[in-house]
Amino acid sequence: MNARSDESTRPAVRPGDRPRHRSTGEHDSAKRVTFTVAAVATSLLLLVTAAGLGWFLLSSDGPASELTSGVEEAEDPTAGSEPSDDSPAPEGVLSDPGSGVAYELPDGGWERLGDDEVPQGYSSYVVLGSVDDPDAFIVTGSQRFDGTESLEETGLRLASDAVGTFVGEGEVPEVAPSGTEEVDGHPAFGASVGAPTGDGPYGRLVVVEMDASHGAFALGLNTDGGDEASADVDTALDSVGVL
Repeated sequence: MNARSDESTRPAVRPGDRPRHRSTGEHDSAKRVTFTVAAVATSLLLLVTAAGLGWFLLSSDGPASELTSGVEEAEDPTAGSEPSDDSPAPEGVLSDPGSGVAYELPDGGWERLGDDEVPQGYSSYVVLGSVDDPDAFIVTGSQRFDGTESLEETGLRLASDAVGTFVGEGEVPEVAPSGTEEVDGHPAFGASVGAPTGDGPYGRLVVVEMDASHGAFALGLNTDGGDEASADVDTALDSVGVL
């Protein structure tokens, strides 16, 4: 009787219905535990990350800065570099990279003109007095060698041509060797034009053999500057050197 009474009180299960499970609260407890573990793990991860970032920022004077300093020193283009060929010439020295020679610039009114004022065929131009009609001047330039002339013949021809161009219709002074045979270890030839004292133009030329195919020269000419200008020309041409 009791067994039947219990069975009659159970709800009938219809075909297709899922069995109903009794809620015991176990699943909710498991979910809460899982969420708590995940939250703790996330907090620890954030703390570790923040600590690492703080160490990185505070250690800028440590290994990281030493590495950066090493890279900067390696990339410094001026560290241990030698002076270039374009270094400024000493004060009072005219340096002409166009020809490859330099000389002591005379004092007392001598002026180096700009590149746009240099006569054709030369690479530097220094004048005494008026720019348009100087009392004296010094030019430098380059000369190609074609193998048909000796260094002496080339020097005498350059001196004669230059004097003839600048003196004009007047009588061209005599051109003669001046005894220069070497400049800074390079074969050279020197020539003089006229006399350093008295009336008439006076000039000096030095041509230097830079290699087998070309040379460089410096030419100074005093047309109306007096004995002092002639002395300046001598001083400058005596100081000619190779860059």
